[in-house]
Amino acid sequence: MTDTHDRTLADTTLADADHGGLAALAAAATAHPLRAPVDRFLFLRHGRTMGNIARVFQHPDDPLAPEGFADADRAASILADGPFERIAASDMARAWLTAGRVGAASGRPVTAVAAMRERYFGRWIGTPSHALDWRADPPDGETLAQFVERVAGGFEAVLADARPVLVVAHGGVLRVLAGMLAVDLPLDLTANALPLAVVRTASGWTITPHRG
Repeated sequence: MTDTHDRTLADTTLADADHGGLAALAAAATAHPLRAPVDRFLFLRHGRTMGNIARVFQHPDDPLAPEGFADADRAASILADGPFERIAASDMARAWLTAGRVGAASGRPVTAVAAMRERYFGRWIGTPSHALDWRADPPDGETLAQFVERVAGGFEAVLADARPVLVVAHGGVLRVLAGMLAVDLPLDLTANALPLAVVRTASGWTITPHRG
């Protein structure tokens, strides 16, 4: 049996028509269109970790790197007076620590939402992530379908409460959200600790940087 991780690292290139399975991830998420009584909310990816810097699959408990705490503090300064009343955060350490910095700066309460966790990569944790193919199933980890379904359910639950919210989570979670909203997600919008405004317009949803 071929190890899917070996296939991912060996066969995924920039020439791949699906560019690491991102189109497949978006398609899977598009099958779960967002239904929520809100027209606007904010999203923040966590600050940088040593795993981000080294480009390896991360353990759920990996904390922020020193650079990541600086990222979180910059985001917190932008969001201190932001248009949200509550923070819903992944309970993975890197997102939780980022949310805590924003919560302290803004005075808003932070609630842990396990459904907002990054995809669990099982036995790939600690190995290089630079050639991630979202279509490949990590041994002892989540399948793409499981990940998308979990995150979609998490957004539905968080946004069922119409009070303005900031969601603090992960890059993969952001990509699922973009698919749910049928929004193209440029690479520059996936940067660590970049506050994003998610807004419903007459022509559909948009995701743009939140400038404060």
